[in-house]
Amino acid sequence: MIESWASLVDLMARFAEADDPEAAAGMAFDGAVADLVAKLRRFDAIRLIEVARLAMLPMAPEGTVPVVAEASAAQVELLTLVALAARREAAAAGTPFPDPVADQEMSRFVSEEAREDLDRLLRLAQIRAFAAVDRADKLALVTLLLRGAEVWMRNSSYPEMVEATNRELLDGDPNVRAALNAELGFDATDAIAVLEACHDLQEDGMNSRMDAMRNTILSAMAATQAGQPDGELKDLARSSFMSMFEPGADEVTVTVDDIAAHTGISGERVEAVVERFRLDLGSATPAQVVDAFTSGRNPMRTRPLVQTENGRLMLPHSALNVFAVRENLEDHLKTSVAWDSYAKHRGDLLESRTRTALGRVLPGAYYRDAFEYYVPANSAQEVAADPAGYTKRVEGDHLVILDDVAIIVEDKAVALSALSRAGRTARIRRDLTGIITNAAAQAGRMRNGIERDGGLQIEGEGWVGFRHIREIHTIAVSLDDLPTVLTATSELMQAGILSPENIPWTVSLHDLEVITELVDRPAEFLLYLRRRRNPDVTVMFSAPDELDLFLYFFEAGLWVEPDPAKVRSAFPFLPEPTTAELRRYRAQQPVFLSSRTDALDRWFHRASVGAGTAPKPVMVPSPVATLVDELQTRNVTGWLSIGATLLSTSTDVQHRFARHGGDLLNNPDPNGLGRSLTIPMTGSVDPAEGWLFVWATRPPRANPADTEKNLCGYLRAKKHQLGIPRGVVFLYDEQTRSLVGAFYDGHIGPLDATLTATVRSLRAASDLQRALHPNAKRPPHKASSIARTRQKRKR
Repeated sequence: MIESWASLVDLMARFAEADDPEAAAGMAFDGAVADLVAKLRRFDAIRLIEVARLAMLPMAPEGTVPVVAEASAAQVELLTLVALAARREAAAAGTPFPDPVADQEMSRFVSEEAREDLDRLLRLAQIRAFAAVDRADKLALVTLLLRGAEVWMRNSSYPEMVEATNRELLDGDPNVRAALNAELGFDATDAIAVLEACHDLQEDGMNSRMDAMRNTILSAMAATQAGQPDGELKDLARSSFMSMFEPGADEVTVTVDDIAAHTGISGERVEAVVERFRLDLGSATPAQVVDAFTSGRNPMRTRPLVQTENGRLMLPHSALNVFAVRENLEDHLKTSVAWDSYAKHRGDLLESRTRTALGRVLPGAYYRDAFEYYVPANSAQEVAADPAGYTKRVEGDHLVILDDVAIIVEDKAVALSALSRAGRTARIRRDLTGIITNAAAQAGRMRNGIERDGGLQIEGEGWVGFRHIREIHTIAVSLDDLPTVLTATSELMQAGILSPENIPWTVSLHDLEVITELVDRPAEFLLYLRRRRNPDVTVMFSAPDELDLFLYFFEAGLWVEPDPAKVRSAFPFLPEPTTAELRRYRAQQPVFLSSRTDALDRWFHRASVGAGTAPKPVMVPSPVATLVDELQTRNVTGWLSIGATLLSTSTDVQHRFARHGGDLLNNPDPNGLGRSLTIPMTGSVDPAEGWLFVWATRPPRANPADTEKNLCGYLRAKKHQLGIPRGVVFLYDEQTRSLVGAFYDGHIGPLDATLTATVRSLRAASDLQRALHPNAKRPPHKASSIARTRQKRKR
């Protein structure tokens, strides 16, 4: 990665010195294309593609997960496109077929020249794109991210998950499946099977060549060692060795009949699939296909099958299969009578899967799915703020209520268009508005209604009050995987796609499903929502993948130091910020997270590598985990938000929190009174996010009801004095030394006369010691900074 970045930086510096950097980069790009074409014209395209596959694609024994840093699907695709276009161009010009090449010549070319030439070509394309950027275009960076992802990344979600989704989408609705069969002669299941069969048969062929090479070489070695050298056997061994690494075109391709026999699908249906998915470059020149590929218009994305002149088939690699099946068949369905059925089924599937994923991490919550509610239809209704008079009916996808927490989720099943992936700015804004902006606006509209009115006027239910809600989070779930874009929240805000006042967690369905499988405690999920939606986090941390952000949250908390001056403004009872606090805040630097998913990959594929051999990634062990779990088990009011707040603190603070109850019990009051400890939690610049924690003991002779009443009254009065909206008392019995109760309070507003008097008797807020704040949850041995290089986790 360091070498790759260094090469890119060197190129940027070189072209920056030119009078016209864009023209200079363009000339260098054109020259690199011509040079590559000249080098590979003398090779048979199909044989060369196979040599490139062997050299560049990751390989591993069956049942294991290959992890190879240098493997590049993009390189193999680009080489395939250039080789095929050059071959067609030569045939059209009547250029004689190239002479036979020397043994290992293709292998040397791929290893020593082609890989470097392809890397250079891709980097020059990036430089050219950078140089052509309109600096006034607020979408410029988002455009570059989309194009870059299209060129470099494959399978930002696990292919197995995407394939299952494709089957549900395209064959899960009987009307859609019938239309595909009637109009194309096959369905999605057939398409997946044919593409996978081509890949499997090619692997079988490679393994057969490997077995033959091994057997003949071992036989030749055995004969030599026995003193019986066999020239014919040696020639056979040499031939098998060459056949392994530089096989003939027929050895690396398969036929329709081969696929039909392998899958049990009729030859007619296999041929229909081949016709739909075979690559067709038309009359495009090598320069044109390279320009299209590096601009994000990869013709192999929806048509990955290569067909030779004699009808044999090759799949350069299988990483594009999941893209091809859905996008290719969706393109057809847009012209089909079944489109409306498909669009509805697609939306229903997304809503159902989102609801299932949320259910894993929010047990016991109250769910409203696919409901309608009323909002102000005009400014007059908004000013009146009378929900009974609202007349505009709108839809909501999911509203999840768990005690004092509301989570609003909007689903967007629409896909990013090919034009957007190719970097067309106008279409990017249109598509991202449909996927992200609209979802954020719809979720924000519901949030505003709850905050403004204290509830919602819901169709069929009437008024439903939510005045007890103290924390609202919004999520926008996309059916489409949008790597590098959904994680680029700050860039989306700069481009006007998101508003700083309304930042949802934007996440793909597949990443949401993986994350909810990884979470062990619901409180972890809520804490991630808090951190992920923090505007400062979106600026401080960047990653190409949502799972990289989530796993870093597991490791180190995804924490950003708040501005101490703003914290002091939010909680005026705090002393002035110290020099150390100010220095720590100012010393923070933006961090680019590199890939962190190796352990996740092993866990996800644990069934392949052997049960129990790959542990699931988990959050750093927490000293307060036992307390968090006990609150959930007891179903204490506010257990979710209390647990997330406990987990938000640093490991050192959590150790102290875990000891507070025992420390109080070990030091009882000599006069027989209970002991208590009060700690305000003020790690935010928003007063609404403050908490008050109280640890207290109940003496043996105390009346339980009176103790609870007095402590709850104290908690409410102290919250009122400090201007903190939520708090909890952890009450321990001095005789049994057990936690007898946790009492949540989310009351805001005026106090009654008794508690008002209590406030007057409390110590001044300014007498409090410096408050604790939820610092980064990171283990002591972890460094605070990480590598600022980029690496994709899967290809």
